[in-house]
Amino acid sequence: MIRQGRSFFGIAALLCLVLFLNILVWKQAFFSPAVLLPLGLSLLFFIGWLICLAAALAEHRAIEGRTAGGLGAAVSTILFLGICIVLYLFLSAWKVSWDLTEEGRRSLSTQTVQVLQSMNTEVEVLCFFLQVEEELVTIARDKTLRFLDACREHTSLMKVEMLDPTIDRARLEAMNITHASVQGTIVLRAGDRQRVILLTGGSPRLEERDFTNALINVLRKSEPKVYFLTGHRERDILEEDEQSGASIFGKLLQGEAYQVDRLGIKISDPEIPMDADVLVINNPVMDFHPVEIEALNQFMDRGGRLLLLMDPWRAPPAGTGEEKLRPFLEKRFGIRVGSDIVITNASDNIWRAELTVDDEPFEMVEEGFMEFRGSFNRNHPITGKFDQTLLLQAMRSVTPAESVPAGVALTELVRTTPDFWAESDAEKLLQTGQAQQDAEEKAGPVSLAVAGIAPADKSGNPKGKGDTRIVVVGDSDFAANANIIIPGNLNFLLNIFAWLTESEDLIAMRPTGREALPLILTAAQQRTLAWVSILFTVQTIVLAGIAVHLVRRKFR
Repeated sequence: MIRQGRSFFGIAALLCLVLFLNILVWKQAFFSPAVLLPLGLSLLFFIGWLICLAAALAEHRAIEGRTAGGLGAAVSTILFLGICIVLYLFLSAWKVSWDLTEEGRRSLSTQTVQVLQSMNTEVEVLCFFLQVEEELVTIARDKTLRFLDACREHTSLMKVEMLDPTIDRARLEAMNITHASVQGTIVLRAGDRQRVILLTGGSPRLEERDFTNALINVLRKSEPKVYFLTGHRERDILEEDEQSGASIFGKLLQGEAYQVDRLGIKISDPEIPMDADVLVINNPVMDFHPVEIEALNQFMDRGGRLLLLMDPWRAPPAGTGEEKLRPFLEKRFGIRVGSDIVITNASDNIWRAELTVDDEPFEMVEEGFMEFRGSFNRNHPITGKFDQTLLLQAMRSVTPAESVPAGVALTELVRTTPDFWAESDAEKLLQTGQAQQDAEEKAGPVSLAVAGIAPADKSGNPKGKGDTRIVVVGDSDFAANANIIIPGNLNFLLNIFAWLTESEDLIAMRPTGREALPLILTAAQQRTLAWVSILFTVQTIVLAGIAVHLVRRKFR
């Protein structure tokens, strides 16, 4: 009788426990009566099983056979559950994860981490989300909180607050925000600086790129002023042509807290404004006037910073009119811009170069190239941690001259692979599309970009810069609208500006805008998916085991 009672209570306890787990996963509400009832019954049947087991022992039966087996099973089950609980607590406290998502939502870019770790000012992050059950709002809110939690692991100076724009309307109006997105509005504040991010679109989320740019904006105490030179048919930041325009160039700089404007040097008053931090000359085609060269000299003398992007000649040299600018670079800084086109015969596109990182040095290169990792200089801040592909096309050589002025320090930033060379007969190449390397032409690796530092008159600059900085790149197509969106091109360009403005903490690989559209499930679909993934497989295996046991027992 006791044995039958023990079997009844044991089986009943297991069945009620299984029923409890299935209802819990399906209802996802622990304290509902439908969940608590089978749990309570399972506990009652388990107590009954223990009483029957104790009664069997009280009758002085030997603790062996099924009685000992049942007691051992109970003890083993309790120990197993204890081990599972300890492992769960250990793993929940272990802050390690692997990013397997398509959109990379579990990992922060190196730039975001650097900005967070270098914070020395408290930043408020106010998140305005409607407290509704609408699916897109819920997804946006959950993604935002998950992202901000990852950010707070790298700084203690970020304070996050969740608000409802309908309840906390006064807070919005106090910050002069007249419009809030129904899918979410994020406000970053540091002192009197503020940036607003509106979440919109079919897959609303707080993009890391937008957040990092906003964070840089509120942390910077000043915004460096960047002027783009005009008047020589340069690539214009107002040009929005999808291929050859430079409008994205200007917008990217504004996103990283630079002030951007155009500048034409007047012949009657040749002066570069005193508030200029960086001057950009983006592929000039027409000649420079002598008074413009003198204005450039004065600008650099007082600690100016210059970025010069120069394509090779697309027409015979007589039509380019660059003969005043190139001598200025060589005389003033010892930077030689070649009158050549850097090409290769190793691919179908002789004009194109995909420059990558490689820890193995190129074979049979000249002495002094060992400081490179593949195509990038490992010792300069701009390229030292570069780990992406830089895509250039139609390039010209840029190298240090044989004689560099006293006090000037030059560094070759980027070089081609050994299969390139500097073709000097540009006219023939443009006419025929073919070329053969001559013995006197410079063989690869060919330098394509040079950075330089020179002493400056600190007293002549109201911003107190102590040196002059310059970067010359023998290509401008990589910064055009069609190519600047390539991550390697974008990071190389913005790293140059970070170095020119002495903002080395911004030199890093920036976040991209990868995004995967969410899969919207109904509540029933979510419960079904949870039940199948958690219990269905386990229960199927258990039932199969029971069936095999019964069949073997029947035919034994």
